[in-house]
Amino acid sequence: GISFAERDYGTYHSVYMVFFTLLVTYAITHLLRVLAALTIETCAKWTIIGQRQKGQYNYDQSSYNQRWELFQMFQKGRRFSGNSIIDFLNGSPFLSAYFRCQGAKIGKDCCLYPTGGDPYPTELCLVTIGDRVVIDKGRVVCHLNTSGNFELNPIVIDSDVTMRQHAKIQMGVHMERGSIILEHSLAMTGEIIDAYSVWQGTPAVQVHSSNPIV
Repeated sequence: GISFAERDYGTYHSVYMVFFTLLVTYAITHLLRVLAALTIETCAKWTIIGQRQKGQYNYDQSSYNQRWELFQMFQKGRRFSGNSIIDFLNGSPFLSAYFRCQGAKIGKDCCLYPTGGDPYPTELCLVTIGDRVVIDKGRVVCHLNTSGNFELNPIVIDSDVTMRQHAKIQMGVHMERGSIILEHSLAMTGEIIDAYSVWQGTPAVQVHSSNPIV
């Protein structure tokens, strides 16, 4: 190596330049990590799970649940320091774009999970969401597991629908245009929530109805 006597320590590096270089390097490497994690997860979803279909997937008759467990191992790649990558996309068009990559059908101008998911939907390719929909930490669950009898059913959320915090809709639910489900309410399996109505309770029942504003 070079001896201490021959080394040149006269070169001066600005603190601001060093900080800026480190910041840019971190931003680029972190962006590449995020893109790699989401790409691997998306590819794993379509390779291992594929397009989910409505039907029965019992534990002793179908490999679906084993494949789902395997897929969840790939999902761990999006977590770091106790947080998930998609936690930083909450409420933004980027979260809608990620959900579309996972198979969800989502309209325009939607605000999804601005305060986080608890949890995020697991069967996104069975979820259809219209325009201008707001889901605020709601649970959208397209499966039902009863003593090993596992069933999948799609959920349809029409345009201008609002799901308040910790509201939950189960598989087969259809929320019609302009409907609202309030906090901590539960829409049972196969429920049809009428257009421009407000539902509340566990199980949820209609508490108000109004005509659309013309």
